[in-house]
Amino acid sequence: MTERATTRWAVFVIIRNKAGEILLQQRALGKYLGGYWDFPSGHGEYDEDIRVTTIRELKEEVDLDGKPEDLRLTHIDQYFVEVEYINFVFVLDSWRGTPKVCEPDKCSGVGWFALDKLPEKCVNVVRAVETAGFGNELTYSVTDKHTYHDLMGLPKQAA
Repeated sequence: MTERATTRWAVFVIIRNKAGEILLQQRALGKYLGGYWDFPSGHGEYDEDIRVTTIRELKEEVDLDGKPEDLRLTHIDQYFVEVEYINFVFVLDSWRGTPKVCEPDKCSGVGWFALDKLPEKCVNVVRAVETAGFGNELTYSVTDKHTYHDLMGLPKQAA
């Protein structure tokens, strides 16, 4: 009998300003993927609606407010590198507040970036959504050990 998968999940949210730029936060040096830029993101708590998780993480990380019902799922990434994850990426067009670093132990900065001028060092989820085109249609990707190195701009690992 095949063992059923137990998968972790994470949420990411794309916030755009009036100029069409997206909000990214830079991971703190000394932490996982330190120095890389990422969407506001986080993990769910037991028995928490995935949309509620996304809005909670947005508030905790960059002090922006939004409503769960205003989120639109735009990308799903199945991640098979160190640990298996399913990453859900949402877009939130209607939000309030001024973004700021709320967790300085995890994040060292926030900034707005044009889609054609993203930082060189972005995490794999940002690159997967970029590859999919930041469109309005729901897109899907698989990140395995081979595609991870391509997305992150890292040298290929020997097989």
